[in-house]
Amino acid sequence: RTKKGKILQFTLNKAQRYIHERLEEQRKRTGKIRAIILKGRQQGASTYIEGRFYWKVSHRKGVRAFILTHEADATANLFEMAERYHENCPVLIKPATGASNAKELSFNKLDSGYKVGTAGNKGVGRSNTIQYFHGSEVAFWPHASEHAKGILQAIPDEPETEILLESTANGIGNYYHQQWQQAEDGESEFIAIFVPWFWQDEYRKPVPDGFTATEEENKLKDIYELDNGQLMFRRFKIAELSADGVDGSNSFKQEYPMTATEA
Repeated sequence: RTKKGKILQFTLNKAQRYIHERLEEQRKRTGKIRAIILKGRQQGASTYIEGRFYWKVSHRKGVRAFILTHEADATANLFEMAERYHENCPVLIKPATGASNAKELSFNKLDSGYKVGTAGNKGVGRSNTIQYFHGSEVAFWPHASEHAKGILQAIPDEPETEILLESTANGIGNYYHQQWQQAEDGESEFIAIFVPWFWQDEYRKPVPDGFTATEEENKLKDIYELDNGQLMFRRFKIAELSADGVDGSNSFKQEYPMTATEA
């Protein structure tokens, strides 16, 4: 379902292609996937991951995918993606459905399927055996370290298993930030994948007549090869994120980062 609300065949955007290439390179090199993804708002990481996992559980026997998000609404939204892929799957390759409810979608003849949970429950998913795990908005999990002890230990250290932790940033020192730093420094088996906001073609605004870039904006144009439409998008978002006399520039860096350090 596109941002305009239309149901279309899934075509990867630049951010999704980059994520896919990095994951496949790791899978070919190590036989499994362990990745942490840092990105801006609405860049399609979750849409890609749900599509990837739906393909795997609908084409393989005896495998389970689990989605864990930071809040109930997000859990419902991501599970809705999986259901949408299933509803629109071509009949010739669409697996037979077993259980289908708000928290589970199973394919009984394959003995495979999806489950979802919300990070508010410390013990969620702990007793499962999972091959594909998607942790969404991990920086906002209220009990992140407990989930690391629980559900992340439910994924066996076996070939063709996948753990994908993705999030926008949420400050310094939390579990997600620590895991990102370890991945960047090569201190864990996770690879660090960063996606900058300006890769999104739609993140542009019309440029008014007489537009003049500020000194800061000219520096950004030179460093990141931005166009004036992207600068206008940045201006609008900073204005939206400004409140109570506080400039929204820092909030923009967190929600729409240009670099991981900035986020």
